Amino acid sequence: MSKTQQARLGAALALAVGLYFRNPAYALLLGLATRLLTGVNPLHSVAKWGKLSLQAAIVLLGFTLGFDRMLQVSADYGLVVAVFVLGTLALGFLLAKALASETGEATLLSSGTAICGGTAIATLAPIIQAKPHNVGVAMALVFLLNAVALLTFPYIGQVLELSQQDFGAWVALAIHDTSSVVATAAIYGDEAAVVATTVKLGRTLWLIPLAFAVSLIYRSSEARLRVPGFILLFILAAGLGSVVPMGDDLLTGISVVSKTLLVVALGMIGLEIDRSTLSQVSWRSVALGVGLWALVAPIALALVLWT
Repeated sequence: MSKTQQARLGAALALAVGLYFRNPAYALLLGLATRLLTGVNPLHSVAKWGKLSLQAAIVLLGFTLGFDRMLQVSADYGLVVAVFVLGTLALGFLLAKALASETGEATLLSSGTAICGGTAIATLAPIIQAKPHNVGVAMALVFLLNAVALLTFPYIGQVLELSQQDFGAWVALAIHDTSSVVATAAIYGDEAAVVATTVKLGRTLWLIPLAFAVSLIYRSSEARLRVPGFILLFILAAGLGSVVPMGDDLLTGISVVSKTLLVVALGMIGLEIDRSTLSQVSWRSVALGVGLWALVAPIALALVLWT
């Protein structure tokens, strides 16, 4: 059996196991294992569908939320999000200074931890003219920490007996990328997923002022300040969910489809990470990325419980 055939079998297994258990973590890990063992991504030509699957899953959650609830959750956690984002940025640059990390790498890792992981890194990289090596390292670390959170946070939530709302708000702050936030919250429960999505999208909007500020500091014209379309669609779906009557069966069906799309998205994300990317990670990168996350994750939980 060729490596391509092995990779196709592994990808199919990753998606099948994830869908059977309705657990995106299984799809993520098996997808990652397939890529690392075979060195082949059999779904590379359709990789864009992974991103679309994630965005569609988030939009569908809007129907189960309702516009009034979305506004209430956003208002409840608006101050907490602001404190977390600004505090994480400050801690990130202090830690980077202590470790003598490269400025570009520190900017990407701190911003990714504070706001939205890979999205923040991809947005800021051209603004600060980051080296490809810095971008690759930051992306790899964010992915690995997302995987750790996806596997451990639901169990931590159960041990601490967190409510659905508290868990959803915590993961929305403490986990980097939107895909892993929504997937982790969905493992814990439907209510947690709804809260996590709302709080996380509010956190993502901080990328707009951050990109503007960084472009001024670096005197760059590369900033692209725009709100992602799927966020607008999520808000529209929440509005429709408030005015269009939806029975329990329909809402249950929407939830099942959303979870299915999450499994597909996380499986494809796992297939995107290869050995060459992981081999670029240095000890300073690990110390900065892991150290900052280890500091802010418990702080995020404390902020949520305080609220």
